[in-house]
Amino acid sequence: MKVIVYVEGPSDKSALEALLKPIIEEGRRNGRGISFSPQGGKAQILNDVPRKAAEHLKQHPQDWVFVLPDLYPMAYYDGGPNEHRSFPALRQLLQDKFKRWADKFGLSVETLDHFRVHCLKHDLEALLLAAPDALRARLKTKDKLHGHWRMPVEDQNDNKPPKRVVEALFEKYREKPKYIDTIDAVWILGRAVFSDVESACPQNFAPLVRELRSIAADGALP
Repeated sequence: MKVIVYVEGPSDKSALEALLKPIIEEGRRNGRGISFSPQGGKAQILNDVPRKAAEHLKQHPQDWVFVLPDLYPMAYYDGGPNEHRSFPALRQLLQDKFKRWADKFGLSVETLDHFRVHCLKHDLEALLLAAPDALRARLKTKDKLHGHWRMPVEDQNDNKPPKRVVEALFEKYREKPKYIDTIDAVWILGRAVFSDVESACPQNFAPLVRELRSIAADGALP
């Protein structure tokens, strides 16, 4: 059994592999491979992944396909006007597109539930804010960083999403080099306390973790 998680970019893949290593390793021990596939952006996930998911599940109905775009930005995305203003609307949009392709490929009713829609709210860097000790270590500061972002960390403002918060922190404390997501996010999340990040992100990240953990352990949803 395989689990494919479609994400926006290479930083999402590398950083989530580092953070979710315990779940990935448990899945591997149980014969369930969990992999992350960067698609090049939000537009590709919204436009292409529903078809890819239906094609894959047609050939491998026992597998699971997850989609994990950033919720932010909601106003637009490359390739056309956005059709969602919230995570429920984003989920419905992707499920509707997947269902149309699933009908074309003749997927069984049981297989439809193997397409799972989640999101990062608002982006990967929310998870970095949920790991302040590792973030401080990367910034090489003992500052407690209080007041630099909203709590809970998933409640950042659309006009100042977590990535902008993290970039500002690097400019303040590190100056050079500036924040590089494919390097710094992997370093931070590779040293984060996984349970702390999960508990600090109950809105959108924790539900993803629960489903991946359950599939890794039991091959089924919780």
